[in-house]
Amino acid sequence: MGPLQDASDAMAYIQSRLRFGVKPGLERTSALLDSLGHPERRLRFIHVAGTNGKGSTCAYLSTVLQTAGFRVGLYTSPSLASFAERIVVDGVPIDENELWRCTVRVKDAADPLADTELDPTEFEIATAIAFLYFASCQCDIVVLETGLGGRYDATNVVTPEVSIITNVELDHTAILGSHPVQIARDKAGVIKPGRPVVTAAKGGALRVIEERAAEVSSAALRCGREFTAVSEGRRSLTGHSFSYFGVYQDVLGLRTQMLGLHQLENAAAALCALELLARRGFGPSVQEAMREGVARALLPGRLEVLSRAPLVLLDGAHNPAGARTLAAALQAFAPGGWLFVVGVFADKDIGGIIAAVAGMADAVIVAQPRADRAAAAESVALHVRSQVAERAPVWVIPDVSEALDAAETIQAARSCAGVCVFGSLSTVSEARQAWMRRI
Repeated sequence: MGPLQDASDAMAYIQSRLRFGVKPGLERTSALLDSLGHPERRLRFIHVAGTNGKGSTCAYLSTVLQTAGFRVGLYTSPSLASFAERIVVDGVPIDENELWRCTVRVKDAADPLADTELDPTEFEIATAIAFLYFASCQCDIVVLETGLGGRYDATNVVTPEVSIITNVELDHTAILGSHPVQIARDKAGVIKPGRPVVTAAKGGALRVIEERAAEVSSAALRCGREFTAVSEGRRSLTGHSFSYFGVYQDVLGLRTQMLGLHQLENAAAALCALELLARRGFGPSVQEAMREGVARALLPGRLEVLSRAPLVLLDGAHNPAGARTLAAALQAFAPGGWLFVVGVFADKDIGGIIAAVAGMADAVIVAQPRADRAAAAESVALHVRSQVAERAPVWVIPDVSEALDAAETIQAARSCAGVCVFGSLSTVSEARQAWMRRI
């Protein structure tokens, strides 16, 4: 590919690296960063791994830190609307000029690696762009989300101030393993010598994390033991009230606008990490900002309310554990009678995802997001029909926007409790963009 003239060329170059697919390993990222002069070594990090809840935890972290007055970089994936959403400083996505500038530098460093074993993938290129941008912005701290797993994820070239492993469930089994303990071993690779790890993992996965922490002389802070969050019982479509009981301090009467009881664990993990960060030199301002930051934190596409009358929600649940968490959250609003719009990727446990919500379904529309990995709508419909049997009608409407239109009509006709769009972030993204075009 020739010289990059603008942001459009930059995006075309980044996307061209998708042909390399997913290649676990750190050697390509390390070689690329070495050619760039290691911008990541000029930064401090909180590193967030886990199966579900990473994005929400990152949102709590970054918002509290911004509220405390720090310059905060945030690197997440995937995005809902644009690539720029993945690389954010103080809540503002990277602009086109900076994206072009950083991509030119990364491409110049990557070109000599072409046709070698060190030729970087799309995620590795994106990670290098992010580090370069955050360093140029002189960020005080970077909240860094893993892309896949932990040990061999491109982000794992850093030594963070503190690591978080939100939880460990079955996902990406073809790469990470078919048992939670196997997956936990990979995710525990983010734990660095002498740096604490915060986790809400349970069972065998927790034991793996504890063992890895002990091996490298790192403290392991566990949800339900060293820290916890307790619901205060006031839940609505505007959020939850809870109190945090931490390692060094308690914060009572908190409020989060992110829905679902699972958000209490995410918030607690973030707050525990922030307590530890304060002990590592970020001062009392972090503690002072916790209440306001938690209240302000928001993550689109995760139990996001698009409308209250009729009730329309979006959620990025894309594996059985996420779908079970979604079902538990929906129970707070109505135990059944839901109209689900679902679109799933072919490499996911489709049967397990559908089974988690089937008992709550009054009707189901199967859609098919515009993504190469999307499962054919008719194939997903077979799973749905086998789960809901005769209890609920099932329609196949592949276009997500059209499926959302149909859902509103069906919801009114059947007096469903609400509409919930879920199954993948691609499905949620298309539904969200279709909804926003109406406003």
